Amino acid sequence: MLIREFAGDTGSGNPAQLLALTTFLKDRAEDENAQAQISQSAFIDLAQSLGVNVTATNLSDMIALEPLSTVLEPLESNSNVIRFKGNTEAATGMSVDQARAVVDSNAKAALKRRQ
Repeated sequence: MLIREFAGDTGSGNPAQLLALTTFLKDRAEDENAQAQISQSAFIDLAQSLGVNVTATNLSDMIALEPLSTVLEPLESNSNVIRFKGNTEAATGMSVDQARAVVDSNAKAALKRRQ
């Protein structure tokens, strides 16, 4: 089954529009250092503003198919959130105090080499 069959339109613009919307939202979240997710209702509203027939009932099926399956995680039951792939919390490096200690130690070593 094709995504355009869910969307109710035989035009080929709908999958491309949804992919473009999804890519834009993911990139925007990365630029803003925000969580890579959006509420289902907000995603549906944005898709419908582009003229794509997305509803809460067909959203899960659309996400399961390409091209959306390549950029979105499958919907979790009882969740009102759409997560983008790669939505993992980055491992935090070192604390500020640890970073200062490393810089101080490197600076002291550099001073010793200069003398």
